[in-house]
Amino acid sequence: MSNIYLFDVDGTLTPAKSRIDPQFAKTFLKWMENKEVYIVSGGSFDRIIDQLGTDIVNKTAGVFACMGNIFYEKFESVDPGCFSEWNIIYENSFVAPRGFYKKLDKIVEKSPYQTKTGRHYEERVGMVNFSIVGRNADKQQRAEYAEYDAEHSERIEIVEKLKEKYPKIDFVIGGAVSMDIFNKGNDKSQVVERYFKESLEGNRIHFVGDRIAAPGNDHALATRLRAHSNGAAYEVESWKDTLVLLKTEAFA
Repeated sequence: MSNIYLFDVDGTLTPAKSRIDPQFAKTFLKWMENKEVYIVSGGSFDRIIDQLGTDIVNKTAGVFACMGNIFYEKFESVDPGCFSEWNIIYENSFVAPRGFYKKLDKIVEKSPYQTKTGRHYEERVGMVNFSIVGRNADKQQRAEYAEYDAEHSERIEIVEKLKEKYPKIDFVIGGAVSMDIFNKGNDKSQVVERYFKESLEGNRIHFVGDRIAAPGNDHALATRLRAHSNGAAYEVESWKDTLVLLKTEAFA
């Protein structure tokens, strides 16, 4: 039985919204040799490349970006070893309900958290990423909001309220400061149904993520894999935990 490995990015291979640690990048590249590895991230393809670097991304078998709402597969050129081109295999769309963005603006306005830097939502393929502190926040401002949210569970409260108002849309915690929004069923677990369903019958599929507990954005995929005898999911808190995991028997 062969092994297939799926990795989240933020909080799993890199610090949130940051580039991979250089030493860990070298270790991860070496570990990837002769292994079938995929990325499954809430971020865009360009951001994934920026965080992981082209060497790691080009060594994967494919990248599921934007919560798996778009899948990039490597196109092998005539020149062996040159994997600079990627094909889009599928992509989903997300059409926000009428007045949806005004609702998000109102949530930002009513939040008791004081630091609001702007660009509070970003449309991605098949989803929207939403943040109270805003995408203009620097590393320190992001860290301060993450600390605030850990104490007050603001994102969890917002997710639960939005789920009640929009039953056809799903809302999950993503990264350190944001929420991911998409059509029901278009969470990370869709990668199994779309791509790995047959592979599960003859291969062991491992998934590593930092947001496996509900309502985290890794929860659906972890739950889907754990329900199958050939699936496994591992929760980490940082890339340092992932480094330890790579040394275990299951990842040898």
